Amino acid sequence: MVPVFLVASLVCAAPAASRVELVFGGDVIPHDGVKEAARARAGAGTLEGWDFVLEPIAPVLRAADVAVVNLETPVSGDPRAPTASLIFDAPPALPRALVAAGVDLVTVANNHAFDQRRAGIPLTWANLERAGLKYVGSAPTEAAAWEPLVLESHGIRVGFLSLTRWLNGAHNPAAWDVAPQVAFVPYSRKKDPQALTPEAAAELVRAAARRCDALIVSVHWGVEYVHAPRPEDRALARALLDAGALAVIGHHPHVLQPVESYRTPAGRDTLVAFSLGNLLANQDWHYVHGKGAEARGRKRDSLLLRLSLERAGPGQPVTLAGSALVPVWIDNNHSVALRERQERSRIQPVLLDEEVTRLRERLQTLPAAAETRGDTRRRGERALLERQLDLAERRRALILRLTQPMEAPAAPPAPKERRGKAGARAEVR
Repeated sequence: MVPVFLVASLVCAAPAASRVELVFGGDVIPHDGVKEAARARAGAGTLEGWDFVLEPIAPVLRAADVAVVNLETPVSGDPRAPTASLIFDAPPALPRALVAAGVDLVTVANNHAFDQRRAGIPLTWANLERAGLKYVGSAPTEAAAWEPLVLESHGIRVGFLSLTRWLNGAHNPAAWDVAPQVAFVPYSRKKDPQALTPEAAAELVRAAARRCDALIVSVHWGVEYVHAPRPEDRALARALLDAGALAVIGHHPHVLQPVESYRTPAGRDTLVAFSLGNLLANQDWHYVHGKGAEARGRKRDSLLLRLSLERAGPGQPVTLAGSALVPVWIDNNHSVALRERQERSRIQPVLLDEEVTRLRERLQTLPAAAETRGDTRRRGERALLERQLDLAERRRALILRLTQPMEAPAAPPAPKERRGKAGARAEVR
């Protein structure tokens, strides 16, 4: 009787749910300062120091079934490639380090796609493929650029698309079947009459959603350094979600914008993150923490976004089962390294929850302030830790506040997008 009951209990048991964990990060930008920070640690590993730069966030990336970031640079592989304050190129060691840190996929449809001209895009594809890093957002033809990249995990087929609303004045080849093509939906089609409209993009998203269990769309949009989404981007996000996307992940403003849930007319629960900020960059390098400093440093506030996708059972639809915000701060000791020559330049995105815990535990091991009056070294150590803890706690709270949902604003038209001019040089070191 026991085997019979055992078989019956197994047959009647509800099928286990399938679940996929995704993690998304913001812009990865190889500013000169970031390259210098990597070179300063080049002797410590085999990835020219880029593994050290990414080390603090690697545990979160590796824990995900699929981790995605926006790669805001070509990777030409040419050490003589021309670069400037707003013209980027990264060494092939960067994509290899991203893979080592746990990144599975990068989005490449962004305003810096053509920084190394048209030839730089196929070179980037080749270097990403050599690193084993998947990419989406550009391809040899327009149709291929809008093909979803579908990755299967735990029996769930997750599709990814990447598109940009900015190309910094560059253009796709006029012929749709001539390489390279970037998935492009400009705000105005006056200079790019052949470019897709938002309505056409929504229809392509609808078609892509039919080819996978869940579709995630990354969009490069908005106005730099502005915390509110553009009204037309809100409209596009809803159109893409209504068309079948389960989430829309935004980047380009280089500061944080709201993360909001949205229920479609069909009753699906979806999510839009308008901007995850910079994940690795050298903006606001001059930030000094102190009273009144909250408004500064916002280009160093960042976020890793966790999304949980779930299928309740065979044949059931895949739903958005949960999301979580992981606050990140781009730590930068540039000012210290300038004053103290023994300090090497260091730029790293750090997990603020872990940083707060570490600093609190370290402070608990030190004597109280009243007990350090005669010990200059201990007093200085405690003061430094208290300052670092105050920074971590304040930036964490600010990140969570900036990403709160907001009402759709009845705002005036957004200012024109800033282009790379000489006056921006000091900001983007």
